Amino acid sequence: MKIFNRCSLALLLLAPAVRPQVAVEANKQYQTPEGRAQVAKSLSDPHREQQLKPRELVAMLEIQPGSTVIDVGTGIGFMLPYLSEAVGPHGRVIAEDIAADFLEKAKARIQENHLANVSTIHGAERDPKLPQGQADLVFMLDVYHHFNYPAEMLAHIGRALKPGGRLAIADFYKNKRGPQDKDMSHHIRIDRDGVIKELEENGYKLISYQDHSTSTYVLLFQKR
Repeated sequence: MKIFNRCSLALLLLAPAVRPQVAVEANKQYQTPEGRAQVAKSLSDPHREQQLKPRELVAMLEIQPGSTVIDVGTGIGFMLPYLSEAVGPHGRVIAEDIAADFLEKAKARIQENHLANVSTIHGAERDPKLPQGQADLVFMLDVYHHFNYPAEMLAHIGRALKPGGRLAIADFYKNKRGPQDKDMSHHIRIDRDGVIKELEENGYKLISYQDHSTSTYVLLFQKR
């Protein structure tokens, strides 16, 4: 019996280190270069700009000139010209992604649009490798539901925020139509209320929320 108890205790102590990947379905297409190439094509579809209305989205974030904004999961850099404009010449935008091929496309977008105030970071699945204490705003568009390790990512993001800094999550409703009118129910791992609950469980407080369109919402948080 003592041996059994010791073994059971050892397994319990090891259990927190074995963490499930919670966004397997959402990330299927991202596992190969071919899959990511298809995703990149969809991210640059003109219909996406019409649906997401990026200037209106940035206006909702109330970004102040001179701010430092981090675009986590930037992908091909869709939002970078709009974020760059919002922070102005004395501000800074940092574009992060875990996929090197996405970052190369983001870098090309930075060069093509002459975004002198934008730089890039190659992050990892459990750690976006952001500079600590520098962000006025961390922004994620269509990204949070892709996190396989949300608690770890949220901890790192919290350390990247300045005191009073904000985290903005713009994402799709789980049970409403998304890009190109696709059914998002199997792709989105967690709906808006679940996102709020998950953030609050990881040391954040909700400061505002609003719909951006019939299929998207925007949540703003601060660290407690």
